Amino acid sequence: MNDIERLLDSTIPLVEDLLRKYGEFFPVASAVKTDGSIVQVGTYDGDEKPLSDKLITDFKTAFKAKRDDYRSVTIFYDVSVVNPRSEQKVDAIAVFVETKYDNDAYTFYFSYSLTSDKELEFSNSWKSPKEKEIFDE
Repeated sequence: MNDIERLLDSTIPLVEDLLRKYGEFFPVASAVKTDGSIVQVGTYDGDEKPLSDKLITDFKTAFKAKRDDYRSVTIFYDVSVVNPRSEQKVDAIAVFVETKYDNDAYTFYFSYSLTSDKELEFSNSWKSPKEKEIFDE
């Protein structure tokens, strides 16, 4: 199993739990350290309700500052986005992923709906290539 699969498998259950409980979630981040262990990464600047964009930027800044400690990183966040296949707006779990070993970074999108009894139903998923930001040397 590769790093990205391991990070998805270890963090998606937390994100699903947050969506079931609250219907949304603040961005969360996880990484594979150079020794192969998985860690959850957090930032805090004193703001109790930071904007998601600010948290995502803070995570990327923190990862970049310690990039020699990591070999793969992920940032999970909740979005409303247009599905490129259906061209309809959907709710999705977005996952920014970057590894030392790939030439590109990606954002994966997992579209979902939350039923009235708080169950998650997933439908289409897709990925979008991104410029590397963490391991961009």
